[in-house]
Amino acid sequence: GLPPILVVSTTNDPATPYQAGVDLARQLGGTLVTFEGTQHTVALQGDSCIDDIVTRYLVDVTVPSPDTRC
Repeated sequence: GLPPILVVSTTNDPATPYQAGVDLARQLGGTLVTFEGTQHTVALQGDSCIDDIVTRYLVDVTVPSPDTRC
């Protein structure tokens, strides 16, 4: 089958509303990770919580528990 889908959405993203990430994860049946912040791009930008999750996903194709927050 297909691998799990990981969606990271930022609460105060200036370019993409947080709800868009929530909706995307729901529509695709993916796992949502919420980042409490104000930037648009957060993956591999120095936040250890997000970076660890993204690295595990890219290397091992694993997703965290639903409703994970960083």
